[in-house]
Amino acid sequence: MTATLPAPASEPPPDTLHALDDLDVLSRLSARGLTLAYDGPEIVHDLSVDLPDGQITTIIGPNGCGKSTLLRALGRLLRPRRGAALLDGEAVHRQPTKEVARRLGLLPQGAAAPDAITVEDLVRRGRYPHQAMFSPPTDRDRIAIDRAITLARVDDLRDRSVDELSGGQRQRAWIAMTLAQETPILLLDEPTTYLDIAHQQEVLDLVQRLNRNEGKTVAMVLHDVNEAARVSDHVVAMRDGRIVAQGTPAEVVRPEILARVFGIATEVVAHPRTGAPICVPLGAPALPEGNPGAEAASMLPRPCRLCAVDATLAYDRCVVAERLSVEVPDGAITAIVGPNACGKSTLLRALARLLKPSAGGSFLDGEPLHRARRRALAQCLGLLPQAPVAPVDVTVADLVAGGRTPHQRWYRQWSAEDERAVEAALATTHTADLRHRTTDALSGGQRQRAFLGMALARQTPIMLLDEPTTFLDIAHQVEVLDLVRALNRDEGRTVVMVLHDLSQACRYADHLVVMHQGRVVATGSPREVVTPALVRDVFGVEAAVVTDARTGRPLVLPYSLEDLRGVGRG
Repeated sequence: MTATLPAPASEPPPDTLHALDDLDVLSRLSARGLTLAYDGPEIVHDLSVDLPDGQITTIIGPNGCGKSTLLRALGRLLRPRRGAALLDGEAVHRQPTKEVARRLGLLPQGAAAPDAITVEDLVRRGRYPHQAMFSPPTDRDRIAIDRAITLARVDDLRDRSVDELSGGQRQRAWIAMTLAQETPILLLDEPTTYLDIAHQQEVLDLVQRLNRNEGKTVAMVLHDVNEAARVSDHVVAMRDGRIVAQGTPAEVVRPEILARVFGIATEVVAHPRTGAPICVPLGAPALPEGNPGAEAASMLPRPCRLCAVDATLAYDRCVVAERLSVEVPDGAITAIVGPNACGKSTLLRALARLLKPSAGGSFLDGEPLHRARRRALAQCLGLLPQAPVAPVDVTVADLVAGGRTPHQRWYRQWSAEDERAVEAALATTHTADLRHRTTDALSGGQRQRAFLGMALARQTPIMLLDEPTTFLDIAHQVEVLDLVRALNRDEGRTVVMVLHDLSQACRYADHLVVMHQGRVVATGSPREVVTPALVRDVFGVEAAVVTDARTGRPLVLPYSLEDLRGVGRG
């Protein structure tokens, strides 16, 4: 790589903390004096905001700050305690459901589909607001459904059951359903969750096309500050249920504002092509590439307790990967990266003995995993799966305590050692203050940290983490990945992570495994592996790959379609 980290973005006007009373924008959708809560304490406090018509507005902020709660109130899914969400000047909760649904489409976070429903049937449900009771679909309905399926790029999945899809495929199916609704206003809660870099770009490029070409007003919640800065006209930054700042991306994505919002130090630099602000979290000092320890971690052969050899992985008769061989360097952090449905999570499931290879095998200390005793294996391998599901009404404390199950016997139940492990996991994941809350009352990020606490409480020498930063804001992403690195550096734990964020994989991993279409196409240190050509060939995305001067590690800065046409964002 020849490029280096670009210079900091130029200073925006000094006063960016706009007073809400000074807003003077045309807005069909707004909030006035909005106070929101579920059954417990207030989450959003006396909030007023206007979503500019015909623009893309993105709401950013830490987990639990009220972003998704605000979006649910604007989308008529949550009735305010005080104040009102206004659609065309009238309280949205006083308007008929179908009338609202014709003007406003909502993609909620963590949506659940009925069992065995196909993608096409799910998308068809988006036409509900336009149909009369007991009436068959019209030609217009069929055209809208086909168009939504094409726009979301799920044509090849239309007859597949939604519960058989990967996380990214499932997310695109839900986006297609929202598009089929054909509303002038779209509310999207984390639309890029579970998506690889290519599909993230596709979805956000689609959002831009819907806005630029069809004039749709879009409000999104995003955890990725850089994507928010890249695609938005207007950014709203929240913390503790209140708006801290709002304005253009250049006005809001500034180190001092990000410090107030997320409580984390950042560097803001300019995108090398567009000049858009790019947030680089500083976090704990990274081990620079070029350090002998980092170089050694990527060199094979080296001690390897966990591996897959000539493994063919399949669900029923659907083969996901063939003749897959992967060695996990002992005592190192390995990140598995690749596009959606390439087999990343499937490989991790095979390494965790949740999926038995139909040919070849997975091995721990030279022995086939499927022959290992379950309790002994659970004391050695800890797994955080993708989209884990908690029992109904379980509290955070009880969920985390479940991680100690492999260490208990019928004659020795709860011990002081178990108590210390659970308390340490709660403290490490910052969930101690949530211990008495049920998991279904948590935000997506809070729930993810609770499940991570359960994995940490197991105290295994090998940890397998499938998308551990899903639903987490930038501060908690850094906290979790700094924690993973500390467990590796200080305690010698071997870590294998599936990550969608290439820059995070480069920053935290010693060793990368790059997958494409069920095969391993590259392995090695981040500096050896990650190039613009690899990003293009594997993910189908054009990107600049620059060197972070602080760490010597690669940063991947994608270009959108507008970037490639030479259109910069403010």
